[in-house]
Amino acid sequence: MILLLLVNVLWVLSSELTRYIFIDEDFKRPFFTAYVKTCMLTVYMVRYLVFEKPLQHVYKVLESELSDCESIDMGGHSLTMEGFETMTSDSENDNDNVDGVSRSVRFADHREIRRMPSDEAQEARLARQPYSPPLFDCNCSMNLPQNVKYTVFFFAPMWLICTFTYQTALLSTSVSTLNLISSSSSLFVLVFSICFPSNGSSFTLLKAFLVAMNLGGVLLVSQFSSSLRGTIFAQISAVAYALYLTLYTRYQEKNGEISINLMFGTIGVMAAFGGTPLLYVFDALNVEKLHPLPNTEELGMVVMSALFGTLLADYLWLTAAGMTDSLSASLSLTLAIPFSFLADAVIRSKPPTGIQLIAAIPITVSFVGAALLQNKRSSPQPSETRHSSDDEDSAALLNDDES
Repeated sequence: MILLLLVNVLWVLSSELTRYIFIDEDFKRPFFTAYVKTCMLTVYMVRYLVFEKPLQHVYKVLESELSDCESIDMGGHSLTMEGFETMTSDSENDNDNVDGVSRSVRFADHREIRRMPSDEAQEARLARQPYSPPLFDCNCSMNLPQNVKYTVFFFAPMWLICTFTYQTALLSTSVSTLNLISSSSSLFVLVFSICFPSNGSSFTLLKAFLVAMNLGGVLLVSQFSSSLRGTIFAQISAVAYALYLTLYTRYQEKNGEISINLMFGTIGVMAAFGGTPLLYVFDALNVEKLHPLPNTEELGMVVMSALFGTLLADYLWLTAAGMTDSLSASLSLTLAIPFSFLADAVIRSKPPTGIQLIAAIPITVSFVGAALLQNKRSSPQPSETRHSSDDEDSAALLNDDES
């Protein structure tokens, strides 16, 4: 939970800097900003390729109590019947005298031939060859691991949607209003937990009460006016965030840990290859102008916002999300609301109103309640021990004798 608090502080500072770039510097290019921030995640791909070793195969099922001979015989069922072959030998009988007793051994004239399937025969042939390390290993097989498939086809696109819609909403709304709307993701996480149930995180009345308390605080400050465009993009970001977070925790519960370096690196590579042509497409369609290019000061502020808000904060958030359930991670996002009020008061000289301060109370209480639930669920349960006195033991023995 401490990591989640740190993540909220970094997110608020990054959002305030992005808001400063959009409004004060008049650099209204949300897609370009999201593009630069996401492309910087390619650093994690380099870290994954250099420092992380490929996962070795781990046995999750104990071997059955079968002997080696039985295991070999079971593998022989895949051999197909080919025919018989005539055998030739110099002598058909071998006579041995053992203890004065003459014994005769006779061999059959034909031997049975079975053929191994082609897919197994190639592996068996390679297994009998001496080992020689290849000079260059180029495996072009499309059989990608499961974690790579989930990252490429779901987690990375969903992350890009969250980032782009969030940056676009910052263009039209303030940081406080954006965080108020984004905090509704806890409601969608609760809905998705019903659609995708699990043993570790399930729907309970107490969780529903915490979400209701959280949304009650959000409704208290919903009187702030915001543009319809910013509200729509903020709501899309909240739904995408909730779906991403729920399925990410479900994947970890079912398939184990997923490499954060691989995930972020894949997101950065996809943004670099997919976002670069989109910059020119949006420029041609007058959706977002690419020229004039940003100057050194503007690009430096975008990179600084990416360092704290993307490279560091998002990495810490994903690490913390793997340590808790999806609802607690989503409710922690609402802590950015009081932090954003404080940032607006310090940076923009806009102190929070009384309604904002009152609304911060149920928001904070809901997060603390979710943290206590997570701590109670993760703490080991003490084993129940029964201590009986000597008199109780004697009485129990007498009852046994009488019966």
